[in-house]
Amino acid sequence: MVIGIDIEIKPHNRKAILAHPLSNKITLIEGSSTDVEVVEQVRRYAQRAKKVMVCLDSNHSHQHVLAELDAYAPMVSENSYCVVFDTVIEDLQSEYENDRPWNPGDSPKTAVEEYLREDTEFVVDREIDSRLLVGVAPGGYLRKIGSNQFAS
Repeated sequence: MVIGIDIEIKPHNRKAILAHPLSNKITLIEGSSTDVEVVEQVRRYAQRAKKVMVCLDSNHSHQHVLAELDAYAPMVSENSYCVVFDTVIEDLQSEYENDRPWNPGDSPKTAVEEYLREDTEFVVDREIDSRLLVGVAPGGYLRKIGSNQFAS
């Protein structure tokens, strides 16, 4: 089962996803990934799953990613992953900054670093980083080593 969350699911995207042969294994949720109701809806699905992996790839500001980690990382199964995409933003030079709210100093990587200072159930899987020649998530492959699934 794949659960996709987006603030807005465009009609042509929804139509294409629902037309896919595996659409019976895809659930689409329209709303903010940090909205309490959306998080609870995902939690209900996750509680019925044998194995849960989470991929975070939306608003890349520090506060938003930290809120997503707080909401979704506890749902991850032991020995599974919470993958935080675009941690590479932190490593980009200042000339690559844009008008988005995220840039070096306010990025997914700074959120991961803060989260890991408090959470001891995850470790950064550096082996994945070392296998990739090019990647957008250095330090963002968080492997759950604890077993406190669904802890609040």
